[in-house]
Amino acid sequence: MGFLDKIKKSIELKQRMPNDESIKKVENKIMELKKTLEKNPNDSKIISKLYMCYVEISETEKKIECLKKLSQLLPNDFYSFQQLADIYLNEFGDIKQAKIYQNQANDIKNSF
Repeated sequence: MGFLDKIKKSIELKQRMPNDESIKKVENKIMELKKTLEKNPNDSKIISKLYMCYVEISETEKKIECLKKLSQLLPNDFYSFQQLADIYLNEFGDIKQAKIYQNQANDIKNSF
């Protein structure tokens, strides 16, 4: 196990596991955010908050949905592309798709 693998494993071990109460709070927050998003479907701040909620409850497909929407709304912001690359690599093991998103993130970073 390499040095970076050890750091990653250490971080994974320290992440808190959500309990029923915290999951319920997040689900309620998601419902509120979705209602707000209906009125403002292109509000990137609301979508970002939704994304963070889905991160908390490990809803991978919903995380991807939010990130793809953010990448459309904010095409010059590398964050969504970087997160998509991370998800495809670490959660799906899809190196090909991860590289596509990572290259998009790198192009944006390098253009500044």
